[in-house]
Amino acid sequence: MDRFSRLEFGDTRPKGPLDAGLQIRDADFFVQEARRYWLAGDFELALRAFSRALEQDRTRLEGWAGQVLMLIELGEYKEAEVWAARALDLFPDHPDLLALRAIALARDAKLKQALVCSDKAIAAEKTTSWAWLARAEVFMHKSQAVVTGCISKAIAIAAGDLPIIRLYAGMILRRIEAYVEASKYLQEVVTAVPAAALAWYELAICQQALGLPQAQVSLQQALRINPHFAPAKKAMSRLKRGGRLS
Repeated sequence: MDRFSRLEFGDTRPKGPLDAGLQIRDADFFVQEARRYWLAGDFELALRAFSRALEQDRTRLEGWAGQVLMLIELGEYKEAEVWAARALDLFPDHPDLLALRAIALARDAKLKQALVCSDKAIAAEKTTSWAWLARAEVFMHKSQAVVTGCISKAIAIAAGDLPIIRLYAGMILRRIEAYVEASKYLQEVVTAVPAAALAWYELAICQQALGLPQAQVSLQQALRINPHFAPAKKAMSRLKRGGRLS
């Protein structure tokens, strides 16, 4: 049975941290847990937690959007697209869901379809930061100025999720090797959310690419937060051998 089959709401209860404590386990609880796991770089547990949020409240937008985003993080682009389409049945033309579908399509090399979704997200009456982040993803093959322009617009309209928007912006910039600009956003994330192992890991990649000795310190910090963070463990091993992290 593949991951897609296991995403039905009644069959995604992970064992361990999600079942600990006496806090009321409503949709809010699982959304917050999911974000904590995502920032720690544990995309599987984050996916399950977003799914459990939808068990509690099937109409919770953050649950749908988060589930799609975690599938993208896990490289399951076709599944992410399918779940984005399902979510859009409940929230027609919502810019966040259109944006995430655009990202999944772009990652799956379906750029024409991705651009259509991105156009719809940008044209929404109340566009969102994710709409502009998706635009940056779709236009990654264009100039750095185009990508950074989209990211600047995403940051400008971000509200309560500013650290998450900055993190994703930094990840996009790191992928196009704009390491100085990426480091700026990622440094802001780890300052605001010191427990974000994913941001420390991304920052370490940028620091090493820039020849900065802080890369090892950042990786150590990521592993202190999440000792099981496999990409950070592999990166530390490569760093000790003198290899590049990215």
